[in-house]
Amino acid sequence: GAVDNGQLRDVNEAIRSHAIEQVGKKLRGYMTDMKRIAVAG
Repeated sequence: GAVDNGQLRDVNEAIRSHAIEQVGKKLRGYMTDMKRIAVAG
């Protein structure tokens, strides 16, 4: 069946926010590692 633009936009929005969430999680992990290294050093 046909998908209307509104639906498509919602899906794209969900994908984008999820991707940003993943990146944010990864960055927070890096920051934590950096702090651990800085403290150990």
